Formats: sequence, structure tokens, C-alpha cells
Amino acid sequence: MEELLKAAEEYLREGFSVIPVALIRLPDGRSRKPALVDWKKYQLSPPTLEEVRSWFENPEQFEAIRKGNKIGIAIVTGSVSGNLAVIDFDNREVLSDFLAELYESDSNLYEKFINTWVVETGKGFHYYLRVKDPDPKLFHNRIGIREGIDIRAEGGFVVAPPSPHPSGKQYRFVNKPEKIAELSWEEYLTLLRILERNETLPEEGLTEEISAKDSLTSKDERELSESEILEIVNLLKPIYRPGFRNYIILFLTGWLRKAGISYKSAKKIVDLLSEKDEERDLRIYVLDRTYGLRGNPPSEEELKGKTGLQEIAEKLFGEEKSLELIRRLEEKLGRSSPFRDSIFSLIDFSRKLYYVANPRKGIIARAYEDSKNGGIVYKELIAECCPVRVVVYEDPLGGVRKFEIEFDGLLKKTIGPADLETIASRLKAEAVVKHKRLVDDALSSLIIAFIRNGKAEIRRELEKPGFYYIDGEIKAVKWNAEKFTKEDLRKALLLLRELREEWYKHLAERFTTVIKWGIIAPFSYAIKQIRGTYGIHFPWLLLHGSASTGKSTLGKIIRAIWNLPPEEKGGSHIDTVPRFGKVVSESTFPVLINEVAEVLAKDSIREVLKSSIETLFARGRYVQGVYVEEPALSPMIFTTNKAYPADDALLRRFIGILFTISDRVKEDKAREFEREVLPRIYDLRFLGYFVFRRISENPELLKKDWRELSSQLLREAFEFAELEIPEWIEEEHKGESLEEITEIINEEIRSKLLEDINSRYSKHVSKVEVVLENGTSYAPDLRYRLEALLKENFIPWAFLKGEDVVITNSVLKVLKDLPVDSLKSLAERFGWRYGKVRIGNKTPWAAVVSFSEFVNFLTGSEEEEFDSKGDYESWDMSEVMS
Repeated sequence: MEELLKAAEEYLREGFSVIPVALIRLPDGRSRKPALVDWKKYQLSPPTLEEVRSWFENPEQFEAIRKGNKIGIAIVTGSVSGNLAVIDFDNREVLSDFLAELYESDSNLYEKFINTWVVETGKGFHYYLRVKDPDPKLFHNRIGIREGIDIRAEGGFVVAPPSPHPSGKQYRFVNKPEKIAELSWEEYLTLLRILERNETLPEEGLTEEISAKDSLTSKDERELSESEILEIVNLLKPIYRPGFRNYIILFLTGWLRKAGISYKSAKKIVDLLSEKDEERDLRIYVLDRTYGLRGNPPSEEELKGKTGLQEIAEKLFGEEKSLELIRRLEEKLGRSSPFRDSIFSLIDFSRKLYYVANPRKGIIARAYEDSKNGGIVYKELIAECCPVRVVVYEDPLGGVRKFEIEFDGLLKKTIGPADLETIASRLKAEAVVKHKRLVDDALSSLIIAFIRNGKAEIRRELEKPGFYYIDGEIKAVKWNAEKFTKEDLRKALLLLRELREEWYKHLAERFTTVIKWGIIAPFSYAIKQIRGTYGIHFPWLLLHGSASTGKSTLGKIIRAIWNLPPEEKGGSHIDTVPRFGKVVSESTFPVLINEVAEVLAKDSIREVLKSSIETLFARGRYVQGVYVEEPALSPMIFTTNKAYPADDALLRRFIGILFTISDRVKEDKAREFEREVLPRIYDLRFLGYFVFRRISENPELLKKDWRELSSQLLREAFEFAELEIPEWIEEEHKGESLEEITEIINEEIRSKLLEDINSRYSKHVSKVEVVLENGTSYAPDLRYRLEALLKENFIPWAFLKGEDVVITNSVLKVLKDLPVDSLKSLAERFGWRYGKVRIGNKTPWAAVVSFSEFVNFLTGSEEEEFDSKGDYESWDMSEVMS
């Protein structure tokens, strides 16, 4: 309260009239800000200092505050505050558009406009201006002067800093020079002209407010010619009868306004239509109200369910002539009626054939114009239902339009969002279609009429969850960031530090790199949108190597940062191009795909994968005969225990992180992790919320290299949480080269086989000493240990044949935790021979290597010649059949 009182006193010194307001959050998410006092008196003179102190030192005196609402401070606009006008912009997009327009129109006015007090509201901004010697007839509130823009002047107020906003934010100054910018009256009128997009302004000295407002019309409004006005009047005169006249004016003016007809033309129509009407003034009042000149325009609720002029015409002249009236008005005005009148779509010029959607009867029909009798005559009944509301969903990423259609008639149901073919099929399934051959064409034509006539609602929005770069901003779709505190972020970062320094300290920079990748991953599509050029702007993640090393758990940690379920998919989900396309286009969030070795071996998948990493689209396909490009939204986390993809071009598109046997997690440690850490893993979501907030505040950050950006964001997070910044934040694992991976895996295979041989020697042969002639004794070296085991057949995966060692498929059991796909790939890896070996009556596939080469392989030494003392069975290589 002390802060609000201090601000109120400052505003009083500035010459403002201030009042207390309640900041109320409504259940539907909107907010309202009612004054807590009878503020009319404060539109005439400011409150005293004593009044202000009583309000903010004792807010409990107001019932709204006692009910738990917050109190704020408002400044009364208009003459009482030194001719203060405040321009209210709903959001940054509206503001940016207007500033660009203002700069192009009047650069001097632009300079004044940006160098004034500016307040950030919940999502928008207030620009404070003082106007010198305003005309009191024109210096008033203008609500909705342009979509998303209001003006508060005489008769208004604005909530001021440091008031809390119902959304949880706070009104705050983003620019506060010493003085508020002052505009001359001419400059203010120029500002109005630009806001209303009109080249002409009211001249000084106009005496009627209505004529002043009339002159400030939109450039988009259309003037009707005298002949067009007379035709419309002549069409309506037959039904302009007592008992219907007020409704006719209400529906007609609503249609005129929706069709963009100027007030001047609309007034001429009403004047001519009501020239002999004893209640002509009332008709003009309805017109003025519709055009927002007096009172309030009729609300949506007030007009809900009204069928408009068609119902009146039907009562007086019957259906055929009423349809003709509506069709001709639609033709003259260029727009369909905004009420529940019929919609027409001309399909044959010469025969004057139409598709008609008639909500009065709840039907779709094909009809023709009867030139002899004057009227619209039905030809075929197509469906016993009628579209009454159409929403068109346009995909900003270039996908096929979808439609949501509300039907009335025998079928009272909303179908969609879906394509028109699906909607037509649904109508057939609901048994309301009478003419199956025509329904597809009729539905398409009528929806086009809805769109062309401005009767459809167009929604340009995304339906796939994630983050997108749209109109210079990062948009979150179907993902909500919770509000978080410094303590929430501290909890997330302490858990991250615990993970890095305790549970994953053996991975060191590999763990850090995975986390850094994970906090940027959901923005990878936005990065491609911003940069636009072809290239590897954000690689995907390949976690490969030994089993039981926590690769999948790392993927789940990344998803927890973004408050996503610990979902994981198998390689079969992406093993064909269509399946891959479906998964990669579902969201921009990272997807965890396990066991991908076989998938990455497919040429078709490798090609679409490369395209998905480097471009905005994964592939193109035909949908109902229309070529559609499928967006590559999701970055992927691949895991595999088998061999890495031996494709250097593919590996360059990944951050490959190899896990070795030494990285394996013991079972008791894994159980402890599941018990102690997994229940807390979603504390990491506050880190995701922090990252989203920072990037949405400044999308330009995504132009940085992702490694640099992730380090920066982690540093800022620790600073915000007032925690010491760990040194490991700067760690970076660039991934191993193909050669490095090969060398590491070769060493693990050698180590695993050697471990098995030594274990079997200790078990079967025990400790054997070899005594030489000079009396020296020592434990036998590997050559002798291996020879002893092979001679006694103690190694189930190998046996001697002559001077060679034959290795069978059983060796894969020993190497089960290593990325070895098959015995053939093992032989190829080390240059051993691979073929069929005749053993008795069997010829199994086997790998063959000389005894001396195999010993050198196991010891890791260079190949050397030695004479074996063993009595080996001779073996002719002709017995090996490739």
C-alpha cells in the first residue's frame, strides 16, 4: 500500500486526478477494473491528498477488497488531468503495426509519440499524451478505434503503475521521460486519422458529434452509388410495413455495417426508406446505434438466433420471393447477411443455378431463378441440414485448410475441424444426405460463399503443440508455462546440480551437453524458421553404446524439463517414411526413440532424416489430390545399444554420445535413483519455464549458436536464483568421430573377450605354473592360457581347427552389452574371415582367425610370429565355404 500511496501522491503533483480501483480476475480469464469510489466528481476535480491517503491506508473500507481482490490506482483521463489522452494497445503486435504506420505517415509525430510515458500492462502498452486546446466535442473515449486499440480521454481512466495486474503481472513504466509528450490539436487529429485509416479529418468548428464521427470512417468502407441506393430501397419497400419496420432497420443496418457500407450511404438508405415514417427519428437512432454513434451497438447476445430479413419477407410474400430478395441484396452488398438468412452460391451463369443453404428450413438445395414469376425455385433437395456457422482453420505452416461447421436442421451438430471430404462423409453417415452426387460440390461451394462474403470466421492458428516463430514472436501452442518464483527455479537448479555432480558425475561433460541440448531442443523448429537457410542449425541427439547406462533416462530428464510425460517410442514407430513423417510432425518438443539401429540402416529413412534436421519440412505428400509438405517439427533423441550408423554424413547431423561398459549403472544404484530422484524429476520444469520466458522476451537469442545460448541461459538461471554458477556449465562434449568410436568399441570387445577367457581359465584350469629350464617359474601368459582352454574345449564360443581359431555365434552372448549386431559384423570389424565351416555333418557360419592373430588381438599388441608348442589338428582352408 505504501508504494501505491507514494505513486498516487506523485501523480497528484503531476496534475493528475487519481482514484482507487479494484483489479478483478474473472472466471473466463478476462479481467475488469471497477472504480471503488463514485468517480464522476473526480472527472471534474482531483481528489485531495487526505482523500488519497484514506483510500490507500485503509483499503479494507472497500467491499471488493475485503472479498480478496487487489487494489490499484487509476488516473482519470481528459481535461481534469491536464487534457490527458492515453492510447491503449492490446498487445505488442498491434503496437508494432501502428508504430510502423505512424513512422511512414508522420515521422515528427512518431518522434513525439515514442518519447513519452509508456506503461506495460498485462500484455499491452499505454502511451500517455497531453493535448493542447482540444475540441471538447471530439476529445472523448474512442473504444475500438481500431482492432486492439482504444483511446481514453474525456470520460475515461487507465490503471497506472505500480498497480498489480489481474494476470499476476504489474503495471510498470518502460519509458518515463521527465515530461509527457504534448500534441497540438492538429497533431492529435492527425493521430486519429492514422488510427482510423482515413485521409480526411473533421474541420475545426464542427458542431455535431455524429457528423464528426461520420467523417472519421475507415478507408475500407464503401460508398454506394445513387442507383445502388435506390435499388436497395426499392427491394425493401414492399416489406417495409408497420409492425416490421424497426426490425427491418435493425437487420438492414447490421448487414450494411458488416458489408462495410459507409455511414453516409447507410443513412441515405434509411432516410429514403423511412421518409413517410412517423417514427423516422427512431429509425435513425437504430442506425446510429448500429454504427456506434449513439448508445451501444446491439450485442451478439441481443441478435443471437435472429433470422433477419428473410423471415419478415417470407411472412409477407412467401418463400420463393423472400429467397430472391435475400439473393439480390447479397448481390448488391457483396456480402451475405450476418443473420440466419439464406446463403447463395452461383454455379451456372447461363442457367442461373444456385446452391442455397436455407437455415429457415434447415436444408441445402439446388435452385434456379424464375425470371417469369420472380423468385428462387428449388430444383433438388441435397441435404436435410444446413451450415449456419463456419470456422476456417488456416495453418501458418502451409498445411491444408480445415473446417469446423455447425449444422442445423435434422442434424444439429458441429463437425470438425476436418477437411470437407470428411465432413461430407459424416453427413452421409448421419443419413441426412438426399443427393450423394451433389453434396460434395454443394458443401464446397457454400463454404466458399461463407468465406467470400465474410460470414466465415478465419482462424490462422497452429494445432501442433510446441514453440513457433510467428510475426516476430515466439508463440507457445498447447503448452502453458506456470508462474514460478525464485525458490521454484532454485529447487530445479539444485536438482540439476545434484544430477550432474552425484548421479551422473561419471558422464561429466556428456551429461552437461545432453542438458544443454535439451533446453534448446523445443525451439529447434523456430531456429529453422528464423535462420531460413539450409544447414545443420540444430543437430539431433544420438545416445549409443552399452546397455544399462541410463540413455533412455536422459531422454526422460529432457522431457521433464518441459513438463512432458516420460513418453518413449520404439524404432518401429519410425521405420517407414510415412511413420517417420507422422512422428516428426506432431510437435516441436523432443521425442525419445529407442533402439534405432535397424531404422538408421534404411536408406529411405536416412534421407528423410537428413532433410528433417536441415529444413523446415520432412517430406511432401498428396492429401485429397493436393500436394502438402509435412513439417519437420520435432528434434529427436535416438538411443541404440547396437552398432552406430557407419554413415559419416549422417553422424555429422547428430551429437553422437558414446556409452561404454564402464558407464554402466549398477542395479542397486539404479533402484536408488528410481526411489530418490525420479519422484522429484518434474521439479526441473521450472528451468524450462525460465528458458521459455527468456527466449519469448527476446527471440533474437535464437540467432546465436545453440551451445553458446544454452550456456548463457544456464548462467542467467543460476544468477536469477542467486546460486553460485557451477564451473561445469561451460563443459562441452562435441561427440566422437567415426574413428574414435570404432577404437573405443574395439577396445571394449577385446576387453570383454579377454575377461571371459581369464574367468574360464581360473575356473577350469586353476593356477598353473610354467617352469623353464633355468628354474624360473611364472604364471603362463595369455598364449598358453588360451591354448589350454581351447584344447580342453572350455570356451563354448571358440575352438581350434589346425592353426586357426573358429569363433561361433555363441560369442554374441559374451558381447551382448556391446554394439555388435552379428557375428558377420564382428568379423568385418577386425578383418577376420567369415564363412561356413564344416564341423562333422554341420556347416555353421563362423569367423576364422589364426591363433597368433587372435592372441595379438587379445593382448592389444602388434602382430608377431611365434611357434605354437601345441599339437593342433591340421585344417585345410578348402573346408571353409563362403
